[in-house]
Amino acid sequence: MNTHIARSAILALLGVALAGCAAMGHASEASSPRPTPAHSASEGTTQNPVPTKPAGPSALVVSDGAGWSAAGLEGQVPAPGSCHVRKAADGGDLPDPACTPGARDGRISDTNVDATIGRPGGYTASVRPPAQMTEAAKKKILGAYGIPWSEASKYELDHYLPLCLGSSSDVRNLWPQRNVFLPGLGHETSMVHNSKDLVEDYLCDAVKKHKIPLSKAQDAMVVDWTTAVQALGLPPIPASDQGTSAGGSDD
Repeated sequence: MNTHIARSAILALLGVALAGCAAMGHASEASSPRPTPAHSASEGTTQNPVPTKPAGPSALVVSDGAGWSAAGLEGQVPAPGSCHVRKAADGGDLPDPACTPGARDGRISDTNVDATIGRPGGYTASVRPPAQMTEAAKKKILGAYGIPWSEASKYELDHYLPLCLGSSSDVRNLWPQRNVFLPGLGHETSMVHNSKDLVEDYLCDAVKKHKIPLSKAQDAMVVDWTTAVQALGLPPIPASDQGTSAGGSDD
């Protein structure tokens, strides 16, 4: 009988001791910091980044000047067949942004429009490269876009960002623009007046008259020239601005 009582007392004491250890374990666990889960909020943000904005003027090549010298045009012409013309929503042609991102003259900005592109007496003639220099470049740039030289007469070597908007003649601003003649404003045997020329003339005039900032016009033009007028909030190009005879723009 005494042995039975002793065993019961020992078991009771063990039960109390085990309960105390369990309580201490819970308290320690509650006070210890838990590791951050692998699927934390900060990591989730990395996995789902905020979409980037479309390329604007920051994507433009910035030249120290007009983009050419006696040694030739600045920039490297891409490999033959490596560039591809894209189509805008309205069917107009757009250059390959990897080959023709556009280039601007770093000397020209919003603060000196009146003294540069808007100066009396004209501006573009003073920075345009010689015809023989651009003609030599045209063959290489056509090749980069996979266009045979036999088709050269169907294309204009165009400054994607026009000279009148402070661009440079770096080859990364030159592309083969397909001749799309406006009704009554051009044909195969006359000087070309492409549909893009109207947009260029309209935006250049708006910048010179300080209706829109130069930087915003550059941005809209290189993103998509076919939507630049609307993107800038300007009224549609009036019919009176379209002229009555063929002629190239001041690009």
